[in-house]
Amino acid sequence: MKSNSSNSFAQLLLLGALWGAAFMFMRVAVPEFGAFAMATARVGVACIFMLAIVLAWRLPMDFRARWKTYLAVGAVNTTIPFIAYSFAAQHIPAGYSAIANSTTPVWGALIAWLWFKEKLGVAKWIGIVFAFAGVLVLVGLQPVALTPMVLAGIAAAVAAASMYATASFLIKRYLTGDSGFAGATGMVWGATMWLLLPGLLFAPSVMPSAKAWGAILALSVFCTAAGYGLFFHLIKTIGPQRASSVAFLFPAFAAFWGWLILSEPITFNMVAGMVIVLIGTALVSMGGQNADVYRPNSAWERLRDHVVLPMMFALSPMFIRRRLVAWVRGNPNIFRLESAALIGNIHALLPDADAQSAAADLRFTRLTDYADLWVSLTRSDAWMAKHLRVDAPQTLATPALFVTFHYGGGWWLTRYLRARGQRVSIVMRRGPDATAWSERVVLWFGLFRMRAIERVCGSPLIVTDWGGAARAVMKTWGSGASVLGLVDVPPPLVDRTAAVPFFGRTAHFPPSLIELAARKNLPIHVYVGQWNAETLQPQLTVLTMPSATLPTLQAHVISVLESAIRARPGAWHGWGDAPLYFDAPSTKNDK
Repeated sequence: MKSNSSNSFAQLLLLGALWGAAFMFMRVAVPEFGAFAMATARVGVACIFMLAIVLAWRLPMDFRARWKTYLAVGAVNTTIPFIAYSFAAQHIPAGYSAIANSTTPVWGALIAWLWFKEKLGVAKWIGIVFAFAGVLVLVGLQPVALTPMVLAGIAAAVAAASMYATASFLIKRYLTGDSGFAGATGMVWGATMWLLLPGLLFAPSVMPSAKAWGAILALSVFCTAAGYGLFFHLIKTIGPQRASSVAFLFPAFAAFWGWLILSEPITFNMVAGMVIVLIGTALVSMGGQNADVYRPNSAWERLRDHVVLPMMFALSPMFIRRRLVAWVRGNPNIFRLESAALIGNIHALLPDADAQSAAADLRFTRLTDYADLWVSLTRSDAWMAKHLRVDAPQTLATPALFVTFHYGGGWWLTRYLRARGQRVSIVMRRGPDATAWSERVVLWFGLFRMRAIERVCGSPLIVTDWGGAARAVMKTWGSGASVLGLVDVPPPLVDRTAAVPFFGRTAHFPPSLIELAARKNLPIHVYVGQWNAETLQPQLTVLTMPSATLPTLQAHVISVLESAIRARPGAWHGWGDAPLYFDAPSTKNDK
């Protein structure tokens, strides 16, 4: 299952890159071909290429029974959108078309409401408003002159997105029984039949250049033949709704390709429009009565849970933020695996705990934990001073070890210290190397998140094995800075552990940082960071540990963690690793 999930995620990324590049290739080809001729050349070359593969592989297409279906789906999913995007490519940048294309899920929700009488909740209606507001931002803040043709180009791109949404219902109804590539070939054949005569009538009077034909070849082979083949395969393997999540990847890939190849700038209005459109489409994708039908695959779960929803929380006004939090708390599909881990392990430590309430709170705290990045990037020190409540002693002015846990959040402490002219380094232990594509992307984003926090908070990040951290940590303390480090790292990920009492049993936690602080005779502060569930504001509690022997000091630190877990079990992110802390490591590593 894990391998299939990883393969699907890699395929979605590849499809996003291919179709994101299509907008850039169209910008290259359309000035010489024109809209109709370019669309015809694209599908015509792709059709020849795909039919040759179908014949070579002997794939069944059943033209006699399916030709009407191929014509109908080809018109809606290919002919009309290709002409619309070809026209748009003459008047607006590639990234704009991609952002407009991201409204496809919004059109899908509207079609389901109009045609299939599916009820749309408040969140989906708000999402629809957000998505189209994003398009308006794209238009209103665009750097080029706001001419009628520019408006027509954006309207054409949005109309093409509505055609793709309509086609997804047709593909689900009529073509998902075919093999992926055969069904895609039939659809491209149908589009070719529709475009052949208009393409000949509007053919360019001058032979296009080799550069323009190269763009057509890339559009035909990579973006059309390979893209549609892969898309139909994904529809068959993970479902049409999950496969359509590729639309969320278009803006980033299109902007990247346009910047890399065409030197098109990535402007503020593009970023703002993309963010608002993504917020809207994420709200539209939220489940309600049909949550199981529209349940995303694991690739989209990662993008949604770690990027889109936290970004929405950080950037939305309070009334939308409260609505979002209520939905996240009540939806077990958000941070699904972590919620399941809490439910599976919590009663071993807290027999009387309300597992469902704790899981709902865990979803909220994970949302706010990942929102730390976006809040750090978008909020000023004045905002932090107003909204961040820090319960901290005055001794924070001297170099110290700040101990934290996988609890609630709270990278805010580095911002708090920086605003007071103090310096702090963050010690992170690099986990095992990722093997699957999805794991690599999540690992990359996690490191990006920490690097962004490092940059915004002015806190150097020490990424190392705990056993090799001593020199870097000692150097940091020697320069008059503090060190911030986690101490509830799972035993398999550390070089050695120390035995301490934890929930009435013997558990094993890494002692290295505490030992180093004691060796330097530095104070040790334990801080607990979390977001208040009622006010939706961040808060930190900082406790100074008393002088004691190393075993007692380690036990004091872990007792703070235990007290925090008992007070708010849903804020601890370590439930999936909880059993590991009670597995005794080898004798030589336990000290």
